[in-house]
Amino acid sequence: MSTEITGVNLPVIEIEKESTDLVGIVEDFDGVLGIGYLPLSDYYPPVTAMDVLYNGGFISNNEVGLQLCPYEMLQESFINIGNTEITPKCGTDGKSLIWVNSPSDEHHAVNIKSILVNGKQVDLPEEFQQVVENGRILYSTIHTCYMYIRFPERVVNVLINSILDNSAITIKKTMLRDDRLDRKKIKKKLQKNRLMPKSNYNIDWDKMPSLSIVMFSQNPVTDENRNSLVTIRLGPRDYMQTYNFKNFRFTVTAGSNDHATLGIPFMTRLLLTFDRQNKRTGFGPGCGCETMADGYPIISNGDQVLWPLTQLPEQPSTSSLGRTSTLERSLSRLGSIRRGSKRSKVSYEKFEG
Repeated sequence: MSTEITGVNLPVIEIEKESTDLVGIVEDFDGVLGIGYLPLSDYYPPVTAMDVLYNGGFISNNEVGLQLCPYEMLQESFINIGNTEITPKCGTDGKSLIWVNSPSDEHHAVNIKSILVNGKQVDLPEEFQQVVENGRILYSTIHTCYMYIRFPERVVNVLINSILDNSAITIKKTMLRDDRLDRKKIKKKLQKNRLMPKSNYNIDWDKMPSLSIVMFSQNPVTDENRNSLVTIRLGPRDYMQTYNFKNFRFTVTAGSNDHATLGIPFMTRLLLTFDRQNKRTGFGPGCGCETMADGYPIISNGDQVLWPLTQLPEQPSTSSLGRTSTLERSLSRLGSIRRGSKRSKVSYEKFEG
């Protein structure tokens, strides 16, 4: 799928500066196309291309559909300006299965309630999504140009330790083997997000942990709606990705304690819809869902699993094992488009570290 917009009165767009940052797309310059929200931009015109296309009736929806795919399926990526001509996909009608309202009126953001590793809740820092900057709370963001998922360090440590404790990644046999040194070497590779040649490492996908992001679906959060949650549960093939066919790369990295950044690995098997009109983000099955073998990602609304269609409700892990396992793409990762319905009946165990 891609976008085809024709008309004699379409706007003329001129971009005078050329940059690897793709002016008009990335966060600091977002404004020419207007897919994000203008107040965050360093540069923007009085009227954006999206505004003209929508207000002029060239597109029927003030929306952008986005499918970003893993390395081995990059040709399936697309951007759907106007989110039109939606086709059925993987047993669904092709539309978003669930929506998360932005906690900000100025940009797409998500209000994360909790993060879980293998179904166990990680204690988030006290300042997480509590810091106010320029009059705005720093909520977590969806960033379509960022190659990692960025969490507070303690979340990343829990995920890495879970991998190591399960011996989910091992170094292929050598003449001299030292398990302690091997563990240190693997840990450093993961912490530094360094390439890990497939020829040197074994990954037992059955032992790799899952990673869940639980978000408030309605904002502002009140006593009446605080149990309305959306959970995206990622599998190891989402955050441990193939690079150049010959390497693996761990794509979760440590960052600020005050918010999370959900970059490309978060969405490589999801179909996202950015609704500019209603300031919300939709989620549905994306790349590879036709042949999905590992059961991920899982999209759920409280205790109801919406995708995969045959998936049972998520339960917290009682062991250390995980589950078994256009405008064209030249707009390249679309830029920083930023930050259900009953609470799950599951009582999650918490990590302390």
